[in-house]
Amino acid sequence: MMFMFSFIMTCESLDNPFLEDLPSDGLGNATPETHLFLTFAPDRIDTVLSDTTADTTFIFTRHMADTTTSFQVMHWWGEDPDGEVVAYHYRWNFEDTWTRTMSETDTFFLPLQIAYDEFLFEVKAEDNLGALDPSPATLRIPVANSRPEIEFANSSNPTAGNNPNVTHVTYPTRTFAWSVSDIDGLETINQIRFRLDTTSNWNYRPGNVSSVTLTDIPPGEHTFFVQAIDTAGAFSNLLQFPDSTDNASPNGWRVVEPVGDILLIDDYKLDDGSTHTFYTEILDSLVGMGNYSELELGFDEKALPGATTDQLAMFNYFKTVVWYHYSEAPSLSGADGALRTYLEAGGNVFISSIFIDTDYTFTSIDSNWVVNPSGRMITGLDINMVDLSVTDSTVILPSLSLKTSSLIARRVSAYYPANLIDGETSQDLFVLQDARNSNDAWTGNPPVAQLFTPSSGSGQSIFFSLPLHLCDGNENIIPIMDYLLFEVFE
Repeated sequence: MMFMFSFIMTCESLDNPFLEDLPSDGLGNATPETHLFLTFAPDRIDTVLSDTTADTTFIFTRHMADTTTSFQVMHWWGEDPDGEVVAYHYRWNFEDTWTRTMSETDTFFLPLQIAYDEFLFEVKAEDNLGALDPSPATLRIPVANSRPEIEFANSSNPTAGNNPNVTHVTYPTRTFAWSVSDIDGLETINQIRFRLDTTSNWNYRPGNVSSVTLTDIPPGEHTFFVQAIDTAGAFSNLLQFPDSTDNASPNGWRVVEPVGDILLIDDYKLDDGSTHTFYTEILDSLVGMGNYSELELGFDEKALPGATTDQLAMFNYFKTVVWYHYSEAPSLSGADGALRTYLEAGGNVFISSIFIDTDYTFTSIDSNWVVNPSGRMITGLDINMVDLSVTDSTVILPSLSLKTSSLIARRVSAYYPANLIDGETSQDLFVLQDARNSNDAWTGNPPVAQLFTPSSGSGQSIFFSLPLHLCDGNENIIPIMDYLLFEVFE
């Protein structure tokens, strides 16, 4: 018995080879592990690298791009064997400090300054006890710069229709707009440079500038050039207007000098020339031949300037704009904002158009109604001018009244004035005589011309809703226009 007791005691005092010693203070907190990956477009993956980690028996295969762009979307995640991952810390090799985040992805634009560079990204997980992964996940990214591309903004230049051998004509203000793209990201666009003609003097703007307005352009033929430059110094394609290789746009651009104080705008696209002659003979008589400017509106290269800035600059070269339209849709709606601003700045506008748009802001017309539903208005109709000096009743000025001189074979309208706001004033200027027959579908004396003033001290607009060139039955159109342009507007 004593032998057995001694044997048992001896065995109990021996170390158990199947048990590990437990630390007296417990297992402690295990640090988290971090994983990182980056996706590439398939056509950018050229190399496959395989690595064997020292403490494992599996092969970790990493797909790396031969080169990629400055625009990177990074993804990461973490694992913690005895807790949970609550945040991450990351930095690039060009950063001194770590950034803490709870997100597992982010988008970066790498500051590429040369044609090729490599960037190292590190990220480490943080667990719920504040422990950080002591061996951050890393990825080295090879980046090759991509050249930016530039093109003119849609509708910023006129089209050429079926024939590019035409010339786009403007006054000495012209706005050019463009858009730039770069697969490295728009943040890498460092500068925009532009020039007029072939001089070596470039003008530089920040990379986020997308338009420029040239002023005081000398008369004559010109070419505009624009180019983008990225942070690595790569140049985009050289964009130019006009471009003889682009059959969709005019092959010429000519700047003309404003002449005189009146701009005559021909917005009658189907005119046989007689209406244009009607207006030029009036101005020849009033201000002299060659002492006013003319602009013919139409399609393609004859379209109204696309930029409101250019429209307003064009109007501002003159004291008065005379605009006439008869068939098809007028271009007035496209110039509405510029015309309103022009009026408020002191300019004057006379418009003859059978088309009334109640959205026009250069008049105070609320709505309109057709006065000849049959589409015919015969000659001999009196269109009486109202004495503007009399405000409490309608007094007619017979010597300055109009009469239809030809059949008007289109529906024309009278209008209802809108409620006036913010200091606006409005007066009826021309009214129709009493109805003569069943074709004259009105009662009373409906107004067909309005004198509108946006505010005290502003310019004025006259909107005449009949075709003025068919209203010279009294053969007094020249004294009437003399009165309107140089007395009413003054």
